Amino acid sequence: MEFAAGIPSRWIVTLRSGAVMEVAADAYSEADGQLLFNVLVDATAAEQDQMVIDWRIPNNNPRRVGVVVAKVPAAEVADIYTALSWFDDGSSVDTTT
Repeated sequence: MEFAAGIPSRWIVTLRSGAVMEVAADAYSEADGQLLFNVLVDATAAEQDQMVIDWRIPNNNPRRVGVVVAKVPAAEVADIYTALSWFDDGSSVDTTT
C-alpha cells in the first residue's frame, strides 16, 4: 500500500471530554453523525480486503481507494483543525468549531 496523495495532513481533534487526538488523514467528511477521516491510497486487492474502504475513484485504477483511518462521533468533537505541519503543536492557531 502506498499513499496516493503524498504524506497525509495532521488533524488535531479536541473532544468535549478534553482529550486531544492527532489523526493522519488527507480529508474528513461527516456521515450519519460520524466524522470519517480518510487517506487516499493505492492498494492491491489483497490489501483492500483488510481495510474499510470508504470510496473509490471512478477511473481505470481499481487500486486507488479512500480508506477510513478514524471514525469519531461528531457530537463528541469540540474543535478540529489541520495543523500547519507535523511539527506544529497548535499553540499559535486560533480555531473555531
